[in-house]
Amino acid sequence: MMAVLAAATAAGATAATAPIKAPAPAAKATAVAAPSGYHAVLRRTAYGAPHITASNYAGLGYGAGYAAAQDNICDLADRMLTVNAQRARYLGPGDKNANVVSDLYHQRLIQSGRLEQLLNADPKSLERPSADARALVRGFAAGINRYVRDTGVANLPVACKGAAWVRPYSEKDIWRVSLAGQQPNQLAGVAGASPPGGPEPIGAGPIDGGPSNIPPGQGSNAYALGREVTKTGHGVLLGNPHYPWDGINRFTRLHLIIPGKLNIVGAGLENSPVVGIGHNQWVAWSHTVSTARRFGYFELTLDPKDPTAYVFDGKSVPMTRIKVTVQVKTDKGLIPVTRTYYDTRFGPMVKTPLTPWTKERAYALRDAPVNLRGTDQYLAMWQAHTVHELAAALSKYQGATFNTTAVDAGGEAFFGDIGSLPYVTDAKAAACATSPAGKKAWADNRVPVLDGSKSACDWESDPHAATGGIFPASAEPQIFRSDFTENSNDSYWLSNPNQPLSGYGRIFGDEATARSLRTRLGLKMIADRVAGGDGLGAPKFDLKSLEGVVFNDRNLGAEMTRDDLVGLCRKEAAGAHPELAKACAALAGWDLHVNLDSRGAQVFRLFAEKGGLKFRVGFDARDPINTPNTLDTDDPAVLKALVEAVKQLDALHIPLDAPLAAVQSEPRGGERIPIHGGPGPEGIFNVITPAKPVDGGWTKIVHGSSWIMAVEFTDKGPVSQGVLTYSQSTNPASPHFGDQTELYSRKGWDDLRFTEAAVKAGALSTIVLDEKPAKP
Repeated sequence: MMAVLAAATAAGATAATAPIKAPAPAAKATAVAAPSGYHAVLRRTAYGAPHITASNYAGLGYGAGYAAAQDNICDLADRMLTVNAQRARYLGPGDKNANVVSDLYHQRLIQSGRLEQLLNADPKSLERPSADARALVRGFAAGINRYVRDTGVANLPVACKGAAWVRPYSEKDIWRVSLAGQQPNQLAGVAGASPPGGPEPIGAGPIDGGPSNIPPGQGSNAYALGREVTKTGHGVLLGNPHYPWDGINRFTRLHLIIPGKLNIVGAGLENSPVVGIGHNQWVAWSHTVSTARRFGYFELTLDPKDPTAYVFDGKSVPMTRIKVTVQVKTDKGLIPVTRTYYDTRFGPMVKTPLTPWTKERAYALRDAPVNLRGTDQYLAMWQAHTVHELAAALSKYQGATFNTTAVDAGGEAFFGDIGSLPYVTDAKAAACATSPAGKKAWADNRVPVLDGSKSACDWESDPHAATGGIFPASAEPQIFRSDFTENSNDSYWLSNPNQPLSGYGRIFGDEATARSLRTRLGLKMIADRVAGGDGLGAPKFDLKSLEGVVFNDRNLGAEMTRDDLVGLCRKEAAGAHPELAKACAALAGWDLHVNLDSRGAQVFRLFAEKGGLKFRVGFDARDPINTPNTLDTDDPAVLKALVEAVKQLDALHIPLDAPLAAVQSEPRGGERIPIHGGPGPEGIFNVITPAKPVDGGWTKIVHGSSWIMAVEFTDKGPVSQGVLTYSQSTNPASPHFGDQTELYSRKGWDDLRFTEAAVKAGALSTIVLDEKPAKP
C-alpha cells in the first residue's frame, strides 16, 4: 500500500498568471436572483473592497459569501476539500503523503461528532450558536453556492476550473472550517498515533508543541492609543497582523451593514463571514498572536496487559477506538487507507518524537478552545459602545484564540488575553508535571504535560468560566488605560510600561524577561510620537501621524548596532578580511531603514539571520525598553555572521549596496512589485518575511504585514483607512489580484468608507441579490 501511495502523483492545481487589469469602471446596479429568501446588496468600491447591506444576518452572510466566492472561490473550495477529508480522493496522496495524513486527521474529527454535539447543545448553553450566528453562516454558504451556480464550474479561475471537487456547500461545511481552524498544529501527531506494534505513520506533517505559538514570520502589531496620547482626545487604533500572503489564513476586506442596527468594517479570514479586525461607530480593535498555551498533554500510565488501556485513579480504562477510512487517488484508481485511532477522557492520542507511545507511557492531547462560541462573541463585539462592553463580550464567550487590543471613541484603551486557556496553575504544574518529560516541557516551553493517572491532575474548572477546564476571564491578563496599550506578540507583561502586568501563571506567558526588538521599537515609536520627536509633526497621534509611524520602516537592531558593526568591519577589512570592504561601505551609507530606496539593508539582514546580533549589555527588568544593547564585537559570532552574510550575498549575485526595491519583491501577473519592510527579529515593526533568497534577491513574500488598518475617532465619527498588502483576490485574471500590493508598495492607504453615504458615493459596481422565499 505505501509503495502505491509513494508512487502515485498528486493532482494538485497551480495558478497561472495574467497581466493586472485596470480597476473596474463604474457600473449600473444589476439584479441577480437569490434563493431561500436571502436579500443583500453588494457594492464594490476601489480595490474591490466589498460592502454588504442587508436587513438581517442571513442576508449579510449571503452577500459576504457571494463576494468571497467572486474573489477567492478556489481557496474556499480547497479549504472545504481539506476539512471534509477529501484531499487525497481528488488530488492524490501529495508530497510525502501529506494529503493522506490530512484526510485521516480530519476524518477522525468528523467521526468524533464534536461539531454535531455543539450545534445541538442545550439552547441555553453558550456552546450552541445563536440563531443569528447560524443565519450568518448559513447565508455565507448559500452565497458561495449561488456564485458557483451563476458562474459555472467550467468558468471558474484556473486553479479550480472544471474541478470535480468544487461542489455545493452547507452550513455545516462552514462550521467545520471554523472548528478545524482551532485545532493545535498536531496534524501528523494525531494522524500518526498508534500503539506499539501498530502501523508506521503514513507521512510527515507539521508538529507543534515547541517553544512558541507563533509560526516563523507570523505575528502582529497593535496599538490602542487613548485620550492622553492623541491630538483630539478620541481613541486611535492600529491593527497590523502579520499573516501568510498565501493559503488558508489570508485576510479579505469586508464591510457589513444592517441599516439602523449594525455597521462594521475591517477584515476577516477569507473563509469566514466574520469581520475579525475592524471597527464600528464607537469601538475599534485588533488581535495579536498570544504567548499563552491553549492546549496541553496528559501523560498516561498504560495497563501492563494492554497498551490501549490506561490507568486512571487505580483502574484500567480502555481507550475508545475510532476506525477511519479515506480514499486515495492513484494511477490505479481509488485505494482505501484505513487506520484505527484512540481517544481518551482527555482527548485523542498523539505520537511525536516528544510524545512517544511505548508499552509503559503514552500521551493524550487536550485542546481548550474547540468550540463554536467565536461567532457569537464577534456579534456581541460588533455591538459594543465602549471597550468595557467589548471586554465583557470577550469575557462572556471566551472564544478568542488571540490577544485583543482595543480603543473607544471616548479615548479609553484596552488590552486582554481573554479566551479559553487551560486552567493549569503553577501549583498544579508543580504537583502534576512530575515526570522528566513533564518537567522539561513546563520548564522550557510552558506546555503542561500532566499526570493522566489521577483525577486530581485534571484541569481545574470554575463556574464563572464559559466552559469547564479553563480559567475564568477575571483571572486572565487584561488592562484598561487612558494613555495606550501595545502588543507585538510578546506576553502581556509590558502592554504598557507604566503599568506592567504581573502575577499570572506561567501558562499565560513570561514576566520580567527581555522583550523582542520589535516590541521595543513599537514602544519607542509611541514615546517618540507623543513627544513629537519623530519628524511627523506636532506631538501625539492622529490618523496621518499613525500611518507615518507604521510606514517609517525603522530597524531598531541596526540603530543600536550599525556603527559598532561598521567599526569592526573596517578593522577586519584592513586586515584578515579584505573581502568585507564593500560591505563596510554599504553599511556605513545605509539609512537604517527598510524603505524601497534604502541601500545596504540586505547586508544587515543576513548578518542578523546568521546570529550576529550579540549584545554586550544584558537585560535589565528596570529598563526593559532599552536593554539588552551594545553590539559585543568581541564575540566571535559577530564577525563570523558578517563574513558569512557577505559570502552568501556574493554567491547569490545580490549587490551589497543595491536599493531594497531592486532585491525584494512580490510577483503579480508577470510583474515584480517592490516591497518595503523586513523581518521582525532584526527589530523591524513593519514585518515582511520573504522566502529564502535566490539568485538576485528575495522574490516572494511568505508572511508579514497583511491587513493594515488605521482608525481615528472624531467628533463626527470614525475615520479609517487600510490596505490589504497582497490584494483582495487570488484570481490572476481579477483586476484586484495585485492592485493593493502596488498600493502598499507606494505606502498608500484606501478609505474604508464607513458610512453608507460614502459607500454609495464610491461604488464602482453594485449587485442586488434578491428573491422571495420559495413556496412550500
